[in-house]
This record gives sequence, structure tokens and C-alpha cells, in this order.
Amino acid sequence: MREVFQVQRDLERKTAASRLGNLFLPLALAVIIAVCAFISPPFLTQENLKNVIIGSATFGILACGMTMVLVTGEVDLSVGSQVALTSVIVATLAPKSLALAVVTAVVATTLVGLANGILLTKTAMPSFVLTLGTMGIVRSMALVIADGQPVYGVPQSFTALTSTMVGKIPLVGVAMVVMYALTWFLLRYTSLGRSIYAVGSSSESARLSGISARQVKIAVYAMSGFLAGIAGLFYTSYVTLGLPDGGVDYETQAITAAIIGGTSFFGGEGEVHNTFLGLFIVGIVKNILNLMGVSPFVQPVAIGILIITAVVLRTRKSE
Repeated sequence: MREVFQVQRDLERKTAASRLGNLFLPLALAVIIAVCAFISPPFLTQENLKNVIIGSATFGILACGMTMVLVTGEVDLSVGSQVALTSVIVATLAPKSLALAVVTAVVATTLVGLANGILLTKTAMPSFVLTLGTMGIVRSMALVIADGQPVYGVPQSFTALTSTMVGKIPLVGVAMVVMYALTWFLLRYTSLGRSIYAVGSSSESARLSGISARQVKIAVYAMSGFLAGIAGLFYTSYVTLGLPDGGVDYETQAITAAIIGGTSFFGGEGEVHNTFLGLFIVGIVKNILNLMGVSPFVQPVAIGILIITAVVLRTRKSE
């Protein structure tokens, strides 16, 4: 009987800890917003909050795909370069046909993601090393297409996407919510979503259950590439031209948002709705540093501190 009560107490403690963990991110976000409003009163103005959403959209959509990749126990360092490739393709082809430019750009990044997945499963190379290589290859492709220079030619109708509002919310924010909602549904309610978690938890156990880890990882990388293309479209609209050197460190910010949201770097664990909260923590920190006039060259230090803090807190939680 004593053992039964002990098990019950342990279960109650775990349940309480889980509830506390679910409240941590919203509370942390609320505290950060309050501190930022105290430090800089203009922070809570409608115009600045719009800037937070627009400024977070690109790496936020990347973080959506990155969460799926991390849940499988892998990582994709090439997504920032894919954003640059998208902007260059759109700026190059848009004067001829905007529709062709958009489709070509998204197909190109999806194929890059597909290639990442196939190479990963065929070579058994660590994803960190593989995507570090494709990051350089894709960046070089963007530089070659653009001849190393910014590419002008993005039509005003496309650049207006960033300034388009749906009510009081920027269109890019609505698009980001849609992407996260679809990904949340996929991970929670589809067989592919369950397979993603199974592969990340134990690739061998998933194989014994009849799940093809190879097919799952290829699919996840292809989806990550697709989302990188979508993110690149909004990035191009925001910067109004093709930048072959754009999207630098966006992969780091995407990873940071996912890890802050509780996604494990070792796979099998992560919730995309928590990544959504994590991306706003990153976006708000970047925004308040801009309002305070902190040099862009110093701002990556804050991102590094966020990563270290998130990992330390996660490690202590695991213990």
C-alpha cells in the first residue's frame, strides 16, 4: 500500500511539474514584454509591435521547419542560405514573370531540402556536417546567380506584401500563424507526425515498428526546404531586392527559437506551438536591442546567451 501511495505522489509531482513547465514560456514572455516596456516606452506602440512581427517572420517560419528537423534528431544549417537563394531567384525572374519567380524559388529550396534528406540517409553523415556543406554550396549558388551583387527588379506589388495588413495584423504574421497551425496539425494528428516523433525518440524502435526513418527524414528536410522558400519570399518582400549575402545567422535564430520552446537538440521531443512562443522571445530581444541602439555586431551575443540559458534550463529540468 505504501508503494502505491508513493507512485501516486510521484505521478502528482510529475503532473505539477508538467503544468508548471507549460506555464513557464507564457510567463517568461510576459515578463520580457513588461521589462521591455519599462526600459523603452515606445516598445508597446502599435507601430513597433508591427515591426516585431515583421522582423520575426522570416526566422519564425524557418523555426517552424527547424522544429520538425530537430524532433527527428537532426539539424539543418542551410536554411539561411536558402533564404538568400530565394531572394536572388525572385529578383532575377520577377521582371519576366512574378508567378514563375515565386514558383521557381520555392521549388528550388524544396529540392535543396530533398537533397539534404537523401544525402543524409544515403551517407549516414552527421547532419551538422552535411548541412554545413550545403549551406556553403547554396550560398555560392546565390552569389553566382547574382554575380555577387544585390539584384534589383522586385516589383512593387510584391514588396507591398510586407506592409499589407489584415485588420491590425501584418499579413506576414497571419501567414506565419497559418504555417504553425498546419505544422501543429501535422505533428499531432497525422501518421507522419507520429512517425517523426518515433524516429527522433529511437530510430531502431521506429524501424522495428515498421516506420522508415529514411523516408521520414527525407520528408522532413523537404518540408524544411519548402518553408525556407516561403520564408525567403517574405524576406525578399521586406528587403525589396535579391541579397545573395542575406539570411546570415537566420538558421541560428531559428534553432534558438525552437530550443527556447523546449525542443530537444537530441530528438524525440518538441512542440511547435512552444516554438511559436520562443520565436517571439527572440524577436522581442532583437527589437529592444535595436530600440536601445545596441550595435548589430553585438546583438548575436544576446542570441548566444539565450541559447545557453535555454539549454541549461532544459538540462536542469531533465535532471
